[in-house]
Amino acid sequence: MQFIKIQPKDRERWDKVWKLYEKSFPVAERRKLDDHLRASGNEYFHPLSVWENNELLGIVFYWEWDNYRYVEYLAVAPELHGRGYGAQIIKQIRDSEHIIILEIDPLINDLSVRRLQFYERAGFTLTPYRFMHLPYRLDGAPQELLILSFPKMITKEQHNDFLKFINQHVRLYCEMPA
Repeated sequence: MQFIKIQPKDRERWDKVWKLYEKSFPVAERRKLDDHLRASGNEYFHPLSVWENNELLGIVFYWEWDNYRYVEYLAVAPELHGRGYGAQIIKQIRDSEHIIILEIDPLINDLSVRRLQFYERAGFTLTPYRFMHLPYRLDGAPQELLILSFPKMITKEQHNDFLKFINQHVRLYCEMPA
């Protein structure tokens, strides 16, 4: 399994990566292409694709600063679901010296409950903290999300560090009013 940052000039791979991104997340939860390209120039942002034998297995886009790693997007190619690739990808991302933070949708249906169970099996802890994620696009609405962390539950201070980073860095790469 190889983790590779794909540039738009690598047309064939880029098209596969971007197509998986668009297919895996609702429009309101995705960056526009220009915003993604700008974010890719940020030293904290790591938009990685995961390959094996020249086949795209998935994507994992994360932000890394100080001793934190915020997993913003994780997706496995739909035709490969259920084969353990998601668990392998999250294990690679998780096994570091960083405090890993990610968010999931509230537990409102079977899919959201299965997603929580997936992360709990990977060692993540559901925290008591909630997060109002501002929209990536002007026509989107804020969305309340649940916060998970690894290797243990983050403190309120660490949660505040996360929110500060989101507001100072991640928000810069969302569509903003003119």
